[in-house]
Amino acid sequence: VDLAKTQNIMYDMISDLNERSEDFEKRIVTLETKLETLIGSIHALPGLISQTIRQQQRDFIEAQMENYDKHVTYNAERSRSSSRRRRSSSTAPPTSSESS
Repeated sequence: VDLAKTQNIMYDMISDLNERSEDFEKRIVTLETKLETLIGSIHALPGLISQTIRQQQRDFIEAQMENYDKHVTYNAERSRSSSRRRRSSSTAPPTSSESS
């Protein structure tokens, strides 16, 4: 009787170990898949970083050029309006304080 009971216990233990082994194998396969995906993402990272930096540099240069163009336009308008004022004041008739 003890031998039969021991055999049943051993069979149950082996079955349990087999189930656990299958569960661990599934987990390992899942981890391997995730690891491969992660490695692929890490390999793609330098290219993505480089692409992002290039785009940011282009955007920065474009913004700087726009600011420069606005500054040049503003200064040109200011220069034109001040030269108009100078011309109009030089062609205006003398005031009473200027003629004395």
